[in-house]
Amino acid sequence: MRNPPARYLQTLQEHFATAPTWFSSSDGMDTLNARVPATGASLTTNQDGKGTAFQRWFHFKEAFSPSFVTAAIDSLGYRPTHIVDPFGGSGTSAITAQLLSIDATTVEVNPFLADVIKAKVSQLSAEKLRHAAVGFQASLSGTRSNILRLSHLPPTFIEGPDKPRWIFPLTVARQLSRYLTCIDQIVDAGIQRFFKVVLGAVLVECSNIYVNGKGRRYRRAWQENQPTPEKLDALFALQFNTSFEDVLRFEGRPRSRINVIHGDSRIALAQISEPIDLAVFSPPYPNTFDYTDIYNVELWVLGYISSSADNARLRKETLRSHVQISRPYDAPKKSSPLLSRTLDALKHQQSQLWDASIPAMVGAYFRDLEIVLEESQRLLAPSGKVMMVVGDSRYADVRIEVANVIGEIATDMGFGSVTVREVRQMRSSAQQGGRLLLAESIVELRS
Repeated sequence: MRNPPARYLQTLQEHFATAPTWFSSSDGMDTLNARVPATGASLTTNQDGKGTAFQRWFHFKEAFSPSFVTAAIDSLGYRPTHIVDPFGGSGTSAITAQLLSIDATTVEVNPFLADVIKAKVSQLSAEKLRHAAVGFQASLSGTRSNILRLSHLPPTFIEGPDKPRWIFPLTVARQLSRYLTCIDQIVDAGIQRFFKVVLGAVLVECSNIYVNGKGRRYRRAWQENQPTPEKLDALFALQFNTSFEDVLRFEGRPRSRINVIHGDSRIALAQISEPIDLAVFSPPYPNTFDYTDIYNVELWVLGYISSSADNARLRKETLRSHVQISRPYDAPKKSSPLLSRTLDALKHQQSQLWDASIPAMVGAYFRDLEIVLEESQRLLAPSGKVMMVVGDSRYADVRIEVANVIGEIATDMGFGSVTVREVRQMRSSAQQGGRLLLAESIVELRS
C-alpha cells in the first residue's frame, strides 16, 4: 500500500500513532527520543493506547504503545520488509506492521495471548461476524447450562458449599458454561477464536477478583457485590461490539503476511529463516513475577489449560524471570563484568533474599535473553537493528541493571553498535519503599 487512500490514512491517524515518514506525504514522526504522546506518557508504556483500535480488545497490564513500534520502524530510515517480535504479548508489533503493510513474525508462549494476536490480524469478514452473532444469540437462548463443562477448574473458581472464597458465583459459572458450549459449536476457526477472545476479555470483570502487579486479589466487599449473569451478558455484548467495530473499520486494511507462532521464543525463533530488518520486543522483567498468573483465569476458563501439569508446562516454557517453578539455571556464555559483580553482590546478600534461587535465576534470565539475541543476530539484515524495552529489578538493595548487562553481552556477541537510553523511572515494590528507583530503558543493537 505505497499510496493508501486518504480515508485509510485518516483512520490510521485517528486510532494509531503517526505513520512513518515513508508511509505517506503527511507530516513525519520526530526522532525516537523526542516523540512523546500529548499526555507525557512514555512511548514504552501503553498508557495512551488503551482506547485505540485493536488495543481495546483485551486489557493488558503491560504493553508498549503502537507509537513505540512505529517509531522503531521509522528509525530504520527505510521501509522494512520483515520484522520480528519474540514476545508477542498484546500483538502491538504484529497489528502495527500489518497496518503498515509490512510482513511480521511474532512469537507468544501464552496460548490465550497467541489467540488474541491471531484474532487481531486474521482476515475476518464483518458480514460473517454479523451472521455468526445472530446465530450465537439464538443458540445461547436455547442452550442449557452444564456446570460439568467447567469441572476441570481448580476448586477456588466456582462457588460451592463450605468454600470461603470463589472467583465466580454459581449463577455466573452456569452462564459461562452456556457461552463455552455455544462457542464450541462455531465451525469457522477464525470466528470461533474471535468469540473466545471476546469472552476472555470480560471474564475478570465478571468475577470477584481483580489482577494487579501482585497477581490475583479479591475485590473489596466482594461478598456483597457479586457479579450476575446479566452483567456477563451485557459486558460480552459491549465487548463484541467494540471489537467488531475495529474489524469493520479496518476490513480493507493491508494484508501483509503475519505469522503468529505459539511457543517458547528461545526455541521458536530457530524456526524462522527469512531475514529481518527489525527485532522489536519487550521481554518479561526479572522481577520474580510469574506473568502466567495474570492470565490464569482466562487460561483455565477458556480451556487452554485443564490440569496442574498443563500449568507447570506453560511456566517452564516462559523466560526464567521468576522462581515459582523449579528448573535448571545456567549463566550467559558471553562476558558481562557488570553481571558478574551483580551476582556476587546477590550471593553476598543471600540471607536477605526471600528465595535462595534468585541469584541463579538472574543469571539464567540473561542466558535466555542471550539466546533470543543470538537468533536475532542470525536473522538480522546488514542494515537492520534490534530494539528492545527492558526494566531493572532490585533484590536486597542490589540493583539488576538489565539494559547495561545486555549491552555488555551484546558487545561480546559482536554487535558493532550498542546504545542504551533510559526512558523513565519505575517505582520499586512497597518493600523497597515504592520510590522511583528502577530504570526502564531502550536497548538498540546494530551489526
